[in-house]
Parts: sequence; structure tokens; C-alpha cells
Amino acid sequence: MKVFLLLLLCCFAVVDNSIAQEKYPEGFALVKKDGAISLYERWIIFPDSDPPHEAREVKGEFSVPTSMYKILALLRDEKKIKIWQTHVSEFKVYLQPDTTFWLEYSYHDIPWPVSDQDHFLEYQLAEKSSERELFITFRSRIDPIRAPRQKGVTRMVLAGSWRLEQVAPNQVKVTYRILSMPIGIPRLFTDPVIRINMMSTIKALIKLAEE
Repeated sequence: MKVFLLLLLCCFAVVDNSIAQEKYPEGFALVKKDGAISLYERWIIFPDSDPPHEAREVKGEFSVPTSMYKILALLRDEKKIKIWQTHVSEFKVYLQPDTTFWLEYSYHDIPWPVSDQDHFLEYQLAEKSSERELFITFRSRIDPIRAPRQKGVTRMVLAGSWRLEQVAPNQVKVTYRILSMPIGIPRLFTDPVIRINMMSTIKALIKLAEE
């Protein structure tokens, strides 16, 4: 009897998983929606982590009545970034002679119980089509000169991308994905903070892009 119940539960698990995969492509599940902004999450193994670490990937999807190059400019403009990333208290962009590559440092003043955090990233622009799509990737980078570690501040390890698709002359579909290594704080505390910050950041970016 116990074996039968175990097999039955396994069957239900397989069916539930297949339904979830069909409903949420790539394993993403919708966790928050506000108007035209949708946030999705999934847990996967962080690339090249040794030993392997399960990490949260958040995906934000939204549309903006603007051009993809205006959004690209907002991603590189140090002064504007401080406006649409309201939870960032320090920010520095290191532009390079090669305009398809730049570096970025930011310090995040995070509400309790999550500790303050910072990160140092390298960005790479891969132009899929100059008229239809831009794809920007980012990942953490070690740089003790530009971004030395600070006592009491958690250094985030991140990876992700921005996909900008010009779906109409004045309409851009944006897909933002960010993968972060766990920092040892229970999800009970981190989930609301991450989702609220993501939603407010996207709303502020849309507002600037529409101006």
C-alpha cells in the first residue's frame, strides 16, 4: 500500500511538473504583475559555480513607447541611473573607448533585515540588428582597484541580460533577466524586497524612457 501511494505521488509530481513547464516556459513562474509589467522567477544552478549553487533568476517583461537606443542610453548614463534605480546610493559607470563595453559599480542601501550590498559588473553589447534588436549581457567582475571589498557589505555575484526589441516605430519590448547567487538570508525576507525593488526600478525606467 505504501509503495502504491509513493508511486501515485510520484506520478502527480511528474504531471504537475509537466503542466508547470508548459504554462511557464523555461521553468519561470509568474510571481508579480502590475499593469503591463510582469515579473517571473525560477531557480537554477548558477553558471560555473563550484561547488554548484542553486540561484534565483528573475525576469521582468514590459513595453515602453520609445526607441531601444534611448533605453540603451539610460543603461549607460550615470546621472540617469541614479534616478531610475532609487535603491542605489552610490553609482559609477566606467565608459570605455569601445562603446560596446563598459563597467559599473553600485552600492545598494537595502532595508533591514538584508545587509547593504554592492556589485561590480562588466557589460557587453551584442547588436543583433541595428534596427530591430539589441542584446546586452552583464556579469560580475573582480576589480580590487575600482571596486575594493568593504567591511560589512555583501558583494553580490550577478549575471544577466537586457533584450531590447523594437516591435514598432515607437514601441520597445524589454526583457530583463538577472541571476543572483544566494546570500544566506531566508527567502521569507528576501522575496518581498527583491520583487518590490524590481517593480519600482522598472516603473522608474519606463517613466524616464517616455520623457
